[in-house]
Amino acid sequence: MLGVDLIRQFIDMKVKLAIVLPPRFWAGAVYLTQELLASAGTLYSHSADIAGSALFDVRLVGPTRQPVASFTGPAILPDVSVRDKSRYDVVIAPPQFAPGGELEPGEAPLARWIALQHRQGALVISLSGAVLLAKTGLLDNQPATGLQGERAIFAGYFPSVRFTPNLKIVVNGQLICAGGINPTADVCAYIVERYYGKRVARKFIRHTATESLNSGERLAVWSSRYKQHQDARIVLVQQTIESSLAQTPALATLAQTVHLSERTLSRRFAELSGVSLRSYVALCRLEMARILLRDSRDPLTLVAQQCGYGSVSALVHAFGKEHGISPQRYRHEAHQDRSD
Repeated sequence: MLGVDLIRQFIDMKVKLAIVLPPRFWAGAVYLTQELLASAGTLYSHSADIAGSALFDVRLVGPTRQPVASFTGPAILPDVSVRDKSRYDVVIAPPQFAPGGELEPGEAPLARWIALQHRQGALVISLSGAVLLAKTGLLDNQPATGLQGERAIFAGYFPSVRFTPNLKIVVNGQLICAGGINPTADVCAYIVERYYGKRVARKFIRHTATESLNSGERLAVWSSRYKQHQDARIVLVQQTIESSLAQTPALATLAQTVHLSERTLSRRFAELSGVSLRSYVALCRLEMARILLRDSRDPLTLVAQQCGYGSVSALVHAFGKEHGISPQRYRHEAHQDRSD
């Protein structure tokens, strides 16, 4: 079977990605995101032809087609306005300088447009743009993170949002919130992997050296593809599994936690996430193993324990069956890439 990246190249598809331009946006954050995503294509194709190697069709979206002033003054001309009827795969809200709790004239059309794109299936990401996302209503009764200075805004204007600014990243299905500028490269790495696969993402990570997220946060970002259902009880089960891979609770315990019967939980989990509960545990263990092998020098015995494998041989068997390579070889190649 062709990998995701090869399939997309074969049918000549590019992921459609929009970056909205609210009042006083941080131009640097917009340019950084654009350039990181552009580098994913040039690095993978080994070509300096930015347009020809692009993996993403990135559009800057403004309230109108008129230039939008950034935080430090330079105005950027949007590629399209909110009148654009295209459906986007990804929509990104960048940081703003001193956002307020009230919906500003320049924000209102963007907020409506973001909400529409989300309803149509877009992955919506806040790169320290949580206040704007709160104004769309998408964060109502949802967890979110952002800047420390925005705590009072959320308390006063958006009390239903479970705002925790000390977190680097919060993933909730088709919504991702990153706090601060540092996680931008990690979020871009996730976007690359989600749409083009691990092989393309590996080259991107090699040159951007993303290290700001810990292993648990990286797993939460990876697993968001299985959380698009918005069912709070199933999300809680998923988060419980992810945080306790070393000793995953029994089905009966998980069912009791969310007040469902074991049969109902198993059925609902499979229907909403697309995989069985048992398969989800196995997938999370494999991904955590990949993260730890790539980002740490822990011995295989410790990696196996942290991921919930009963032995190193069990880790070697599962990893080899999934990736066609031994954990030792994978680690060697990943570390060699970083040192080149």
